[in-house]
Amino acid sequence: MAGIIRSLWEMLVAPGDSDRATAPTCDECFAILEYLADTAAAGGDSEALRQAARRHLTQCPNCRKHHLRRLQELESELANSSPRDT
Repeated sequence: MAGIIRSLWEMLVAPGDSDRATAPTCDECFAILEYLADTAAAGGDSEALRQAARRHLTQCPNCRKHHLRRLQELESELANSSPRDT
């Protein structure tokens, strides 16, 4: 299944285990993480996707590093865009 990106609904209906055949690929995990960030920014809820992404992040050090970098970027952007007391 390398190189094939499943649709979002296919990832959601996949069994919730860590089996490599059903676990999200790195590309799928990146797509999930971006979607989660957009959903959170819009005030939405997507618990099923969060769980799938968490499962993948526990198994994939590359995605874990990417995710941490992205979180740091977002935190930095938020810190820089917040109104400061003068």
